[in-house]
Amino acid sequence: MHMHVRLNTHVPQEKSILKTRPVLHKAVAAAHASSLSSSGGAMVVADLGCSSGPNTLLVVSEVLGAVADRREDLAMAAAGCSQPPATHVQFFLNDLPGNDFNLVFQSLELFKKLAVKDKGDALPPYYVAGLPGSFYTRLFPDRCMHLFHSSYCLMWRSKVPDELAGGAVLNEGNM
Repeated sequence: MHMHVRLNTHVPQEKSILKTRPVLHKAVAAAHASSLSSSGGAMVVADLGCSSGPNTLLVVSEVLGAVADRREDLAMAAAGCSQPPATHVQFFLNDLPGNDFNLVFQSLELFKKLAVKDKGDALPPYYVAGLPGSFYTRLFPDRCMHLFHSSYCLMWRSKVPDELAGGAVLNEGNM
């Protein structure tokens, strides 16, 4: 049961996101479990380099679908017990300030209608905020995020991080 708002099938970004769907859903399941135990059912997700266009809300759609599926799995595992409480999902869509966030927010209305039509009551409550700024700078307070997503934005890097320019390996063991 996957909610997917198909807007353009010939875009490499969409193909990449859909191809990595199992990895994303596994990460969402882990983040969902963490959010239930640490923050009272609120899960916070950031999409770094979200852009504006047909794929901007695809990650939001995939995460919401994965949370809804996980909630249904937990309910079935409880075998007749009450439905687990709905996890609220907060999305931060991040890109550089020149991104067309107005287009992103305008597309949210159609997205909401399609999401409700597709998922109905299984759709978790969610909130979407735009966050202009470079991810070279601090964007969030410590320990406030459950999941970061980034796809097809590294090729657009505007500068080499100082640590990498000096030869440091920053992500060893974390990829």
